[in-house]
Amino acid sequence: EMSRIYDKDGNEIAKLGSEKREKVTYDELPEVLVDAIIATEDSRFFQHNGFDAPRFLKAFVGQVTGNSNAGGASTLTMQVVKNSFTDKFGKKTSGKSGIIRKFKDIYLAVFKLEKDYSKQEIIEYYVNNHFLGGNTYGVQEASLAYFGKDVSELNLSESAILAGMFKSPNAYKPTTNPKNAAARRQTVLKRS
Repeated sequence: EMSRIYDKDGNEIAKLGSEKREKVTYDELPEVLVDAIIATEDSRFFQHNGFDAPRFLKAFVGQVTGNSNAGGASTLTMQVVKNSFTDKFGKKTSGKSGIIRKFKDIYLAVFKLEKDYSKQEIIEYYVNNHFLGGNTYGVQEASLAYFGKDVSELNLSESAILAGMFKSPNAYKPTTNPKNAAARRQTVLKRS
């Protein structure tokens, strides 16, 4: 989290740090945002144990047959593992090292995160830790940056924009790519 500097009267005068981030709890998230994220990122999140075998098989077969629209195999829990532990710096991995990393993601998702944390805690970590364009991390900072309001005040349309940004934050950033953001919002709304 950022360091905050206050004046003698307790008013915040500056935020310091390389990443703009303000954590929120699961209870502060609007239901429409949670629903939009689940619908777009991992529709069976509340049913699986961190690994979604049918989704994994579909993505694997699609990639082997050359279908670039087959989707990803990572669950939301696996994305938390990848973004926080196995690929923190966003390095592209392919071949043998990519396969090894993917199995590490599966193992840590199933036998660590899902065993030690509730689904709500995993969502909380996901929305607070994710890069969302520019120098913005987490849904609270993104909500303030793009809509000028707390995340708890987001409506369905704004929630769909934020949920869509998880796929490619800068490509769907509403302030610099409004057409892309609007198109992605429509995709999210159709899935929700």
